[in-house]
Amino acid sequence: MLQNSKKKICIIVDCLSGGGAEKQAANFSKSLHEYGFEVSIISLKDTVTYAYEGTLYNLGQRESSIKVIKQLQKFFAFKKAYKKCNADMYIDFRSRSRFLMEYALHKYIFDAKKMIMMVHSYQIEWHIPKGKIFKKIYNNTHAVVAVSEAIEEKLNRLYAFKNQLHIPNYITAEKREEITTFETQNEYIIAVGRLQNDIKQFDRLIETYHASKLAERNIKLFICGDGSDKKSLENLISTLQLESHVKLLGFVENVSEYIRNAKFLVLSSRVEGFPMVLIEALQQQTPVISFDCKSGPSEIIQDEINGLLVEDQNFAKLKEAMLLLIENMGLYAICKQNALSSIKKFTEKPVIQKWIKLITT
Repeated sequence: MLQNSKKKICIIVDCLSGGGAEKQAANFSKSLHEYGFEVSIISLKDTVTYAYEGTLYNLGQRESSIKVIKQLQKFFAFKKAYKKCNADMYIDFRSRSRFLMEYALHKYIFDAKKMIMMVHSYQIEWHIPKGKIFKKIYNNTHAVVAVSEAIEEKLNRLYAFKNQLHIPNYITAEKREEITTFETQNEYIIAVGRLQNDIKQFDRLIETYHASKLAERNIKLFICGDGSDKKSLENLISTLQLESHVKLLGFVENVSEYIRNAKFLVLSSRVEGFPMVLIEALQQQTPVISFDCKSGPSEIIQDEINGLLVEDQNFAKLKEAMLLLIENMGLYAICKQNALSSIKKFTEKPVIQKWIKLITT
């Protein structure tokens, strides 16, 4: 455990459930705690499924049903929690696209020199509201952190922040007691993420799976995650008569067990930030297939070394890749053998050192 000059760190999140950024924030709180920081978390929503460390300020409890009142209550609750945390540094993991709300937060609540603004998606507008004023606001913060090299390049092209840098997301070591025996009678491939077809494109993945004829080989497709497009995906599965082959498993607490026992993991997203699910799969020695979408997959996948990197949005090529990893056992063995060693730079120790340097200087 380290002794740090800036002991109090506050993590600000939309919630502690569902998404990769939220999971990373929860893991980050545990890492900071292990390294001797006093941790607090401000969560805007009352949704908590990920384990975390620190004092939680849950702003989503006892909300008014009237939108205007709810927003005002949350703003003042945010201000109170921010002051009560009295942190040396605040790290903001939220989505931040609403101009007026973000402007009010920076004007009336945030201390710019204590703020670190995370950018988790290549869709930068999800994290930086439009308007020249936010270039000035973000330039005055302690740092703007991009989770992928491609996001950092885009930030540099659009904003050229003087205080920006790249720190990737990371995985933590699995505890031996967390590794359990998982048994299934089925061979399957897996996809994991929020059921949001405009981003994750699970509808097109199901169609690609159907075209691949993997169902005829009795290789199933499991999809883990919840979201607004669940009903439309259920309808698609019914239309394609894949009810016995495609399973929507919902939010799965032991998702690592499903990943560990899958033939491979598929990522079919239109856009990403730094998809942790790829690293989590490789940690389980499960090969991966992903579009070369913006951003992150090309920084994780070494084509035909630990997985397959597919031409962006080419679903015909995605189908070919899925068949290749089933049929070419030599290639599959290579990808599986190299999986774990390929992600050493995305483990906790090297990455957390970058964070400690940033938040203590």
